[in-house]
Amino acid sequence: MIDRTNRTETVRSATSWVEVDPSAVRHNLALLRQAAAPAAVAAVVKADAYGHGAVTVARAALDAGASRLCTFTVREAIDLRCAGIDAPILCLGPVLSGDCSGIAKHDISCVVDSAITAQRLAVAARSVSRPIAVHINLDSGMHRYGHSMDQAMVLVEAVRCHAELLLEGVFTHFADASNPDQTATTVALDRFHRAADRIGAPIRHASASAATFLLPQNGLDFVRAGIALYGIDPAPELTTALTGQLQPVLSWRTRITATRRVRTGETVSYGGLWTAPADTRIGVIGVGYADGLRRSLSGADVLIRGRRAPIRGAICMDSAMIDLTDIPQSEAGDVVTIIGDDGDNRITAWELANRIDTIPYEIVTGIAVRVPRIAPLNETELVDKLKPA
Repeated sequence: MIDRTNRTETVRSATSWVEVDPSAVRHNLALLRQAAAPAAVAAVVKADAYGHGAVTVARAALDAGASRLCTFTVREAIDLRCAGIDAPILCLGPVLSGDCSGIAKHDISCVVDSAITAQRLAVAARSVSRPIAVHINLDSGMHRYGHSMDQAMVLVEAVRCHAELLLEGVFTHFADASNPDQTATTVALDRFHRAADRIGAPIRHASASAATFLLPQNGLDFVRAGIALYGIDPAPELTTALTGQLQPVLSWRTRITATRRVRTGETVSYGGLWTAPADTRIGVIGVGYADGLRRSLSGADVLIRGRRAPIRGAICMDSAMIDLTDIPQSEAGDVVTIIGDDGDNRITAWELANRIDTIPYEIVTGIAVRVPRIAPLNETELVDKLKPA
């Protein structure tokens, strides 16, 4: 959960920190509800809400009208329950042998993937005298956890032979929903509907963020909002009804901890991978690959006083070096933005992802747990309260 009360104190003792804005979550959820209507919107908060903080994001999404929450593991769902969240939760991942009692105790919906799982869940449900709602995952091209139609019908029978289980839903996950050519996704959806008709579960869901953007008419009973909930466009190369309207939820910042003078021809950091072409002013920042700033991001920009400064040399475990030559007024204590806004400049998760040929999911979920999550700091707090004492 993000720190609201002692955030400046938290930042004073942190080498880097993440600011999470619940109002942006609410804004994005409202946009997604509008796009998906009449379908409801489920907030996907797996992986600690994509690195943003599951409890904070879950509460903001529910406040904005999310119909339920989705996690991947049962442990994630139980943590939400222990935080006092009583909204419906669907665990989308596999049910392990040790999960069933927790599912029953905490009233979590889950996915049945075998007859053995169905039997274990039925036993757990009897122990609490309450049925467990289950969903069946149909494969539509991912070849991951989904089942073929024949396999799914076996699971349906396994569920229906246990009075303690309620077959609540059937779903799928598209393999290429962000492709501008929606032919394959449309075919997969048609195949899914034919299978769902045979199964007869009351709830159907298929669309994640990309399909919600590109095929909003196919929201079914609810869409599963993941990356878009966090203000990151799942298909930025395409123009959709929501293009430019999402608000990033996360900002990642650090500070300059020291400055150094490097002469022409001298090298910076491990291995001497960068050589100063001229006399250079270098700043050391308190973030490294142990925090989630990957070594492959050497050469990427950060923001200081509204201006861009490139990372020089190899990124270290706990620190990195940046070029301050063109920002002569910068000094130790200055706030450095890795992801987020500074003045008229912005660095996005997509910018970092594109630089190292990955996706923004990997960037934001890769921010380490040792980096504290706090409520956003205002400009005065950033400028005045973070300087060295």
